[in-house]
Amino acid sequence: MQITEQWIGKVAGWKVLKAGRSLWKSGTVKQAEVNVDHSEVVGLVGRGEKPRRVRVLILGEHEVENKCTCMMTRRTGAICEHAVALMLCAILGESESSEWAPKKKEVAAAPAFEAEALRVEFSPNFPDHLANGISFRIHKEEREVTGHDLRLCAWVHQTGLREIPPMLALRGADVEGFLTALEMNPRLTAGEDSVHFVGASVRLPVRVEMDGDRVGFKTLQDDGVSYVHLGSTIGVWDVSQRIFAIPKLKQSTLNAGQVERLANGGDLFLPAKHVIRDFEIWEKVFDWGQFDLLANLRVMPAHVHFVLSVEGSLSKLTARLTARYPGGLKIVAGASTAEDSFPIQDRNSEGVWLMRSREEENTAMFQLRRCGFNQVSDGRWELDGEENVLDFLGGGMAELKKVWTIESGQRLATIQQSVVRVKPDIQIEGSGQDWLAFDYGFQTDDGKVIPRGMIEKMLRTGKRSGTTKNGKRVIISAFDAEMMGEVLKDVDPRQEAGKYYVSAHQGAYLKRVKQYYGTSLSVDSEACIKKLPVNIQETLREYQEEGIAWLYQRVKNESAALLADDMGLGKTLQTLALIYLLQQEERKPCLVVCPTSLLENWHDEADKFFPDFNVQIMHGSSRKEKFSSLMTHDIVITSYALIARDLELYKEIDFGAVVIDEASVIRNPDTHSAKALRSLQVERRIALTGTPVENALQDLWSIYEWMMPKYLGTKQDFIQRYVKPCSGSQPDLGTLKRLRLRVEPFMLRRTKQEVAKDLPPKIEQVVWCEPTTLQQSTYAELHRKGVEQVQDAAKLGGGRAKMQMLTVLLRLRQACCDVRLLGDELAGLPIHEVSAKLVRLLELVEEARLGGHRLLVFSQFTSMLALIKAALDENSVSYSYLDGSTSNRGEVVRQFQKDNGPTAFLISLKAGGYGLNLTAADMVVHFDPWWNPAVEAQATDRAYRIGQTKPVNVYKLVTRGTVEEKIIQLQQKKQALIGATVDEETMMTGLSSDEVDSILS
Repeated sequence: MQITEQWIGKVAGWKVLKAGRSLWKSGTVKQAEVNVDHSEVVGLVGRGEKPRRVRVLILGEHEVENKCTCMMTRRTGAICEHAVALMLCAILGESESSEWAPKKKEVAAAPAFEAEALRVEFSPNFPDHLANGISFRIHKEEREVTGHDLRLCAWVHQTGLREIPPMLALRGADVEGFLTALEMNPRLTAGEDSVHFVGASVRLPVRVEMDGDRVGFKTLQDDGVSYVHLGSTIGVWDVSQRIFAIPKLKQSTLNAGQVERLANGGDLFLPAKHVIRDFEIWEKVFDWGQFDLLANLRVMPAHVHFVLSVEGSLSKLTARLTARYPGGLKIVAGASTAEDSFPIQDRNSEGVWLMRSREEENTAMFQLRRCGFNQVSDGRWELDGEENVLDFLGGGMAELKKVWTIESGQRLATIQQSVVRVKPDIQIEGSGQDWLAFDYGFQTDDGKVIPRGMIEKMLRTGKRSGTTKNGKRVIISAFDAEMMGEVLKDVDPRQEAGKYYVSAHQGAYLKRVKQYYGTSLSVDSEACIKKLPVNIQETLREYQEEGIAWLYQRVKNESAALLADDMGLGKTLQTLALIYLLQQEERKPCLVVCPTSLLENWHDEADKFFPDFNVQIMHGSSRKEKFSSLMTHDIVITSYALIARDLELYKEIDFGAVVIDEASVIRNPDTHSAKALRSLQVERRIALTGTPVENALQDLWSIYEWMMPKYLGTKQDFIQRYVKPCSGSQPDLGTLKRLRLRVEPFMLRRTKQEVAKDLPPKIEQVVWCEPTTLQQSTYAELHRKGVEQVQDAAKLGGGRAKMQMLTVLLRLRQACCDVRLLGDELAGLPIHEVSAKLVRLLELVEEARLGGHRLLVFSQFTSMLALIKAALDENSVSYSYLDGSTSNRGEVVRQFQKDNGPTAFLISLKAGGYGLNLTAADMVVHFDPWWNPAVEAQATDRAYRIGQTKPVNVYKLVTRGTVEEKIIQLQQKKQALIGATVDEETMMTGLSSDEVDSILS
């Protein structure tokens, strides 16, 4: 067959074709050679001294094997842009931009001949003496020519033979090439018995041992397995199954001597640093069975300290951001040239290796951008304009000094001596039971008071800097200049005799603003923790002790607290400890409201840590009979679904506190459960959630409206003052910072990266899946019709267009997963025709099973989970299953958590987001992406939580060239929006009509 651009587009997909065409036009193809029968294209693609070697094998019209070394191909085997560029160069020649001189050439050492159906026969004693050479017979047969025949004929032709010989003998490197050409060929025999050659996904089975800072590898010695040295790789012969495997050792950096040593059963020792750095490569070429290499190497991200070197004048600053790692290693933050320096050994902990903290570096660079700097080159940053420079010197620099080391150049240091920064100062001047009096002024960093009238007069003229009588330059940042005016709007005070008066619960906000401009306040946790039982004291981690003390302080002083710790950090345990402390002072029951799926979890946790607690679950048809005895219990647990139904009965009970778990459930304040909770007359209110802002800023308002009614104003006021300024692609960072200051006094949030330093790494990657031919055609037709339907709906108005968009989007997402979700008429088709994702998932499952791993599989479609169940049954893979209809949820989880539990756990995204501890799994697969990354993170953290000892690999299956690509882009956009209300972490916004429209376009 002939290679054409149209055919390339069919096998690669339009998006990859477009990228490959751009690559070819840019002249990056350095060499392209194509066989005369067009069965193989090889060449070099890329710039610089080391271009990428690419090899494409064309086994048939619909069967292509890509041998590119790029990450995408190594992970998925898909046709990449490098392969497309190479094939385009092979058929169209060099582009006008090409810089290399040699022309495309065709290997024409022999005339072309027709491909024939062949069978290869080896000697009966195969593979004895294979290392010294191989002899075999080639039989021509009367049958249909397959891709395997085409591949074998192409190999014979490449040797320069004019026709297929009946017998052939090979030596040296030719042996490996010939055996590779026979992969998966069904027509191979040795004597009278069949032989099977595999190699595409085979890894070399090895035993692993640790030796100080080295990792030792040795081939597994087994009576039924033998090894043959084949030059750059090793052949593995399984006698019982008559399988000859050819591991892809060429992908590794092993030299010929190292390969030979392994083949002969010798020990191969490699520096642990190199193994960790190239772990993905070694994992692909070596199979170390149950041995958890990363866990035994104790790999974790390093903590980084940043140094900002700044120089310049009031008109322009230049800066360099350096990341200082343990051991004295210094690199330019974000530089791509520093990867060879990692990992580094931790000098303070023997056997611990530290990886580069890309996330910390990216966060640091974002902070610098937020201060107005632009990156002009690798390591060089600039800030232009006097207003911007003054703003940085008057505010941004002071903030960065709290966490970084700032080094000012000599010229800038001289300027700074003549510049005085001014900031607001709040004076709290008295308080009563339900009121607080305060005033405010301005002062310098060294505490010198500046008359308020002078600063306000300067600001009224539109200036943020002025000159004093002694020639000093007084500056105030834009944020500080607006701060007090906005604070006054927030607290809405009344004025009497020159003083401001507000309700007492605004005091914590004013103290937080004062603290922001002064020193941090610490919480004394020791006194609280000493009151807890000894077994609890021994269980708690340091951050949990601090969390309990913080909760106790907030509840005792302000009667409200929001514990927003990351998922898996023990919010339940910290809250149970708080309940214990409160009940030592006043014996009243505590009401816990949670999702129905967590009722048993709360009961089990209370029984585990505080067995003396008298706990009552209020659920089921007979629950109302138990109300009369609730005052005798320590903890009463009910669900959001039942709180509204039983509200009048709960109003009769004097609860000491109310706890709402997974508080984001009430993010819609108009639901029955949210209204019922707000009407409960309970003084102490505690909210728990790992995602205080899940979809929009209004989520936060709803939680605070329950905790502290009117604290954030009315819903409409909140939308005007915070939501609107913080929406869009350029949110007002000053407003976000001020909102954070307002909510922080009552919210404690810690992430795993901050407090759980002993957690193993979490490795996330997108697995691109090329849609099948049927998926491509089905998707294209759905998209065409869908756009027409949306346009028709838009003409009718009334919100119909968005509803139609969502309907079309649902159908397109289903087509990306499996076309059988669209109708029963496709039910009988094989998996490889209906779902590229399901094929890839089964490969991941098999890799997990062979490697001794366990995995969680999440999907939003229970119908997709049903198809996955059927596929796992067909492949004899054990699994657990959970969706919203699962009644024995706790038992299903316990069965999976056992050491001999099932390989896979299939979970609907909605049912599996809360309350599950599934640390037996160390692989997580998101079968279909969701546009809210917080929801996916909740699901992932079922496995990545306290108690996990193994590295967790997270795979997102994404169908290339579809709406799923845009959903991934939308996730990244949402993650990039800084949520100053939480902790400089993600701030989510709802899925708007514009976002839906952009996904479908």
